[in-house]
Amino acid sequence: MVDVFISYPRSSREKAEAIMVNLDALGLDCFFDVENIDGGANFPDVIDRALRESKAVLCCWSPLYFERPWCMIECRDALARGIIVPVAIQPFEALAPPADLRQINWFDLAGWNGEETHEGWNQTLQSLGKLVGRVLAPLPKKTMLGSSVGDEAPAPSRAEKARADLLADLRATWTSFPAKSDTDAVQRFLERVRAVASSSGIEFEIEHHLDELRRGAERRAEEAARIEAERHARDVAEAEAARRAQETRLRPGAVWRDTIPGMPAGACPEMVTIPPGAFLMGSPNSEERSAAYDGREEPQHDVRIEYRFALSNYPVTFADWDAAIAVGARLDRPVDEGWGRDRRPVIGVSWEDAKSYIAWLNSRLGLTDQAHAYRLPSEAEWELACRAGTTKPFGFGDALSTAQANFNGDTCNSGENQQKTMPVGTFPANAFGLHDMHGNVWEWCEDAWNASYSESGRPDDGSPWLTGSTSRRVVRGGSWKSGSLELRSASRSNFSPIDRGNDIGFRLARTLTGPGS
Repeated sequence: MVDVFISYPRSSREKAEAIMVNLDALGLDCFFDVENIDGGANFPDVIDRALRESKAVLCCWSPLYFERPWCMIECRDALARGIIVPVAIQPFEALAPPADLRQINWFDLAGWNGEETHEGWNQTLQSLGKLVGRVLAPLPKKTMLGSSVGDEAPAPSRAEKARADLLADLRATWTSFPAKSDTDAVQRFLERVRAVASSSGIEFEIEHHLDELRRGAERRAEEAARIEAERHARDVAEAEAARRAQETRLRPGAVWRDTIPGMPAGACPEMVTIPPGAFLMGSPNSEERSAAYDGREEPQHDVRIEYRFALSNYPVTFADWDAAIAVGARLDRPVDEGWGRDRRPVIGVSWEDAKSYIAWLNSRLGLTDQAHAYRLPSEAEWELACRAGTTKPFGFGDALSTAQANFNGDTCNSGENQQKTMPVGTFPANAFGLHDMHGNVWEWCEDAWNASYSESGRPDDGSPWLTGSTSRRVVRGGSWKSGSLELRSASRSNFSPIDRGNDIGFRLARTLTGPGS
């Protein structure tokens, strides 16, 4: 059995440990809990067993002692069994102990600093000695002047000394044990202790430590499982949100934008979903064209686009471009001609510049080399989106006014001539919800230039026409400089891929579903 169970709150550990060291020196087998001193949700079985196996319980009273539930459990158990030895290791008010403990005689160790002659210490040893069956302190002698300390306590027997030395060695080994966090190593040492000092205080202390290691491993496993469950739930929720977002994006006319990591929510251009469709590309001879028309819009031919795609709602703006530069994109900073930046379409950008911006955007979004990455629109996609289901020369009908688009109104006596770009969205959207498809800036397309649609290799599925003159690239839509006839849905022109005019910009495209889906 354990000789002395030392009951104390965490705040009193230093004083309680000094008591334990002195009791160990007297050959007593002590249980000294260093794990869950102040308790938790459940009173551990190993503490309960150590308490039941103890001959005496030394209750180290202090103001906090009476506030600790486990301390009170230990104290009242000892009281009920008649093995309590209460000592005051800190001063406390007379009414601090609970009512059922106030009448118990206790010994004052508040001022004890290890002195063997301290009256309270000797009184404590005498009480403990009665419970453990050994004389631990000199018995008091009656003198003419009252009581005085008598002869020294008798030395422990050889067997008691041998057991005390063994326990001291085991405790010293345990104190400096290098693998206290290794469950297997602690288990092996516990088995060694049980073999030579079963039901000793050190056995219970090591067993309690081992229980705490296992509880800690269980708590960590539970925490890991909780974190994994939360991560899984989050992944499922994110996947579901992504699925719903994708469903929303696939709806014709849906307006959406991606979020670029590390940038404000509005940094990525706003996109509009374009439905699959078929249309007659080019213009008929009955349609009025410019005086210099050279057959470039002929022959008319059927184009069928069997996939959904998206175009940016507006041409890419200075705000979009400048935001990319601000976070490190290696792009030139085009001039704005003094017209202003922000929501005006970026100008002075070549076809190659536009491709550089798109490459940066795809890199930031993790879309590089993906089939659904951002790109320039094909010429056919652009015309389908501009027509928006119409067959007239313009997306708005047979004619166009400067109330509907920014162009040189002087050429047709149709209104104002702004003589510069205007902020995107100034003019109404077409039937697909797209702004500025007519005028403001010419818009780069992916296609190489072909002088007419009769050239070989012409695709009719919406893909870009990549054969032809790659030293020229297609532009569509006309600009603020253009006459109205250059803004027709079928009108097409070309520039060198390195041209950077103040009337040239671009808008983004992105495939949403593959052919046949």
